[in-house]
Amino acid sequence: MVANRAPLALQPADPYRGLPERLVKGAGGLVTALSSLAAATHAVWVAIARDDSDRALMQRGDPASLMTDDGTEYKVAFVDPGREAYDLYYSVISNPLLWFIQHYLWDLAREPIVDEATQHAWTNGYLAVNRVVADRIVDEVGRSKLPPLVFIQDYQLYCVAGLVRQRLDDVRIQHFVHIPWPTPQYWTILPRTIRDSIVHGLLGADVLGFQTSRDVRNFLMTCEENLGLTVDMRERTVFFEGRAVWVRNYPISVDTAEFLAHAESPEVRDEEARIDQWRPEHLILRVDRTDLSKNIVRGFLAYERMLQAHPELHGKVLFWAYLQPSRQDIDDYRAYLGSVLSVAARVNRAYSRGGWTPIRVEIEDNMDRAIAAYRNFDVLLVNPIYDGMNLVAKEGPLCNRRNGVLVLSENAGSHEELGTFALTVNPFDVDETAQALYLGLMMDARQRKARIGHIREIVRTNDITRWIALQLQDLRELIG
Repeated sequence: MVANRAPLALQPADPYRGLPERLVKGAGGLVTALSSLAAATHAVWVAIARDDSDRALMQRGDPASLMTDDGTEYKVAFVDPGREAYDLYYSVISNPLLWFIQHYLWDLAREPIVDEATQHAWTNGYLAVNRVVADRIVDEVGRSKLPPLVFIQDYQLYCVAGLVRQRLDDVRIQHFVHIPWPTPQYWTILPRTIRDSIVHGLLGADVLGFQTSRDVRNFLMTCEENLGLTVDMRERTVFFEGRAVWVRNYPISVDTAEFLAHAESPEVRDEEARIDQWRPEHLILRVDRTDLSKNIVRGFLAYERMLQAHPELHGKVLFWAYLQPSRQDIDDYRAYLGSVLSVAARVNRAYSRGGWTPIRVEIEDNMDRAIAAYRNFDVLLVNPIYDGMNLVAKEGPLCNRRNGVLVLSENAGSHEELGTFALTVNPFDVDETAQALYLGLMMDARQRKARIGHIREIVRTNDITRWIALQLQDLRELIG
């Protein structure tokens, strides 16, 4: 397993609450999706030492043997590229440059400005870190007596597969990209040397995984149009350096059994009791990171349009935005959070009356509270500009107990699976979104129950186990 983050993080002791230092599962859907597979197969997890906490874990062995409170053990091979290289790799190239490109976030009339500093960050940051990771993979393969099988994850490590392939002919590599893959034209924001290196690096894999069929098509067209490579669109294959690289979509999902068990926990029930103290007749919910791609501001503007059109709902409805802070070390993210809070405050000033406040914003990272919110919504708004998958659209309906309605952006990866049973919106069209919010609130009980029932069935059938199994099946077929 190869990822930017380790599967476990060191949680410092809290003397005020009497809590000791302990290892907890790392944040993010990627870690959640892969940690169970890593533990079950005793695979080595290659990760980057991102901070002093990771460096402390690095001192526990090589690879470090890390164990959670429940006895689950992980073998983690940390690499430490140094603070300067890591900052260039992560904070200059991966975020925001690649993230912004892959979510169509650049204001192209003004940004980005690609110059000598960008080239420096690419060479001495992104490429340097990818090389260190590739070196560690080669070392771990050399220590193992088993046939080498490497799973690489996401956009921070695009060049790793190609670097490993240069040194190991018999290795099998699968690289999964968790975020959207944009059109060939949008990739031309980057200089040819950088964008071609990204694709060449990925094509070092045997199988490339994406979230949706749209991502697969965009990648194949990128290979054909930007690099002049031979592709077979029907077979979803790229021919590169005498090899056939399979390109497939594997929509990621949740561990349904674990998630539903968590939803019934005492901690979630306690949070629900707190929600019951203030919950109005109608509750619209969004649960998101404060990322520009999540489109939070337009969601508030759409809600404001709904309040304008339907004054009979004043005092009876509340829009609860339960948000987790994201990348506040990046200027654009800090500015966006300011816009989110500013718009919410303006709407509240305009419409609040008699103790009723139309928008409730909470900025906190508390999964128990997020799940309690999922269980209580009447309408769940998931309206990203673009998203690889967006698991909120799956998690919310899975545990909701009010037959809530999903309002879903057509540009979310989850729309490919769930769109038929959601209310589909264009994420830029605030009037359409306002109408969908109202339709969701007013939908009759039979239709609400039918829609959420179909969504739950899809999520249960296509759970995280199936996501992993489909990838292993393709690798098994390829090897056979």
